[in-house]
Amino acid sequence: MSIAEHIAVTHLTDQPQPQPQPQPQPQPQPEDITTEAAPAAAGVDLVHVPAADVVIEDNVRTAGDLDPAFLASVKRHGVLLPTIGYRNASGAVVVRDGQMRVLAAREAAVTVPVFVTARGDSAAARIAEQLVANERRTALSDGDRLAAYRQLEIEGLSVTAIARETGTKRDTVKQTLTVAKSDTASAAVTSGQATFTQALLLAEFDGDADAVTELTECIAEGYGDDELTHTAARLRQDAERREARTQVRADLIEAGRRVVGEDDDYESLDRLTDAADDVTDYQERNALDPEQHVECAGAAWHVREWGTPEPVQVCTTPDAHHARYPSFRQAIQVGGTAEAEPSDEDRAAEVEERKAARRVLVANNKAWDAADEVRREWVAGLLQRKTAPKDAARFLAVALTRHAATRYASGMVSARGLLGIETTGWEGDTLSQWVEEHPTKGLHLSLAVVFSGFENIANREWWRTPDAESRGYLNQLAAWGYPLSHVEQLAAGIQPDPDQADGEDAAAE
Repeated sequence: MSIAEHIAVTHLTDQPQPQPQPQPQPQPQPEDITTEAAPAAAGVDLVHVPAADVVIEDNVRTAGDLDPAFLASVKRHGVLLPTIGYRNASGAVVVRDGQMRVLAAREAAVTVPVFVTARGDSAAARIAEQLVANERRTALSDGDRLAAYRQLEIEGLSVTAIARETGTKRDTVKQTLTVAKSDTASAAVTSGQATFTQALLLAEFDGDADAVTELTECIAEGYGDDELTHTAARLRQDAERREARTQVRADLIEAGRRVVGEDDDYESLDRLTDAADDVTDYQERNALDPEQHVECAGAAWHVREWGTPEPVQVCTTPDAHHARYPSFRQAIQVGGTAEAEPSDEDRAAEVEERKAARRVLVANNKAWDAADEVRREWVAGLLQRKTAPKDAARFLAVALTRHAATRYASGMVSARGLLGIETTGWEGDTLSQWVEEHPTKGLHLSLAVVFSGFENIANREWWRTPDAESRGYLNQLAAWGYPLSHVEQLAAGIQPDPDQADGEDAAAE
């Protein structure tokens, strides 16, 4: 059953009409009921005219571009709301209000309902009426639309049926229903606190209170879609890793292992040794052996998140051992006198310093992994544009000379993948065949090859120690419009705003 069958069209006029008082009538029996057309109000005729025969009066709306969804709706349901017009001296129906409906009806080859009234034919009257008719129309709010789509679903219409009945793309209907089913997301849209795009992200993380809180705070602070994209990518990866980490921790605990978290004080075994401080040969300052360290009182396990979460052995009593790489101050004695034993306050400060440094390391590594996903998606989108950036040739020249080694870097990212080529086979043959089929895309292919090289050498060390490659590549992407995240700004050699939260984007200079 179509939506149109649920709509009752009344005889609307733009002039108030006297309403007759209802008179008592005998109740008809079911077998006596017949269907008759309702009479038009006095002074108004409702007529249905073939769209090709309707004359469209001059209109203040100069653009007559038809929205595809609107046209699809007219083709399916016809013109649901009558237009308003009059008859000219030749008797033809002239439409004053409803130009777009008439144009759509012509495309759909259907009739147009017209309220024919007596209208003034002066240009001033026409312009004033058309302005009022178009300017005083209030569109549905996003909240109204969400509620309506949700009600259609409750009434039994599938996503496909709703898309068909409303002339809306199926993906749009699906996204709208996703937002409508989330109390947090729909409330944010209805109250005007979030755009539909932002609400869609809130709905995606519905059920994850911490993620929803972070996104809500970002929206309240004025984050744009670009900033939220980076935040959402990190939150997705956090959720995946959290699930994997939970399983690894559960396995360790089941095996009777002691597990430490980020807030505990510990040190990795590869940074500790049992060699005395006076052993200066680093080849003899071996890291603690995991098998022997299990007897240490500080033996514990931590779930490392470098890529796939995995258990690694650590020590929670690092002071019971020696630093494998002693600092310069520790290695050199001043005036032949050894350094004084650190106080309890100094040890506590060192513990807090290690914990703070580890928190920054973990946070920035997570942010970098999320940025990888966002950046590569953006680069792939850049390669889908009809034309390459204006200075692409200059960038390629610099990349193939100053950064020549990146051209041969291999890894997970391929030029074929960035270009969206699904053909299998040797990369060289596939790319050469593709450019033969797309002779105007040679510059795009060259960019894809160079981009893939840079992406394959891009790693977490970029934000810790920016180099010529990280600065050259990321600053070029920023110049082409890519919004660098906080951690990518570090890798690009840009000093972000100290008040900027991790993952927050800023424009590259």
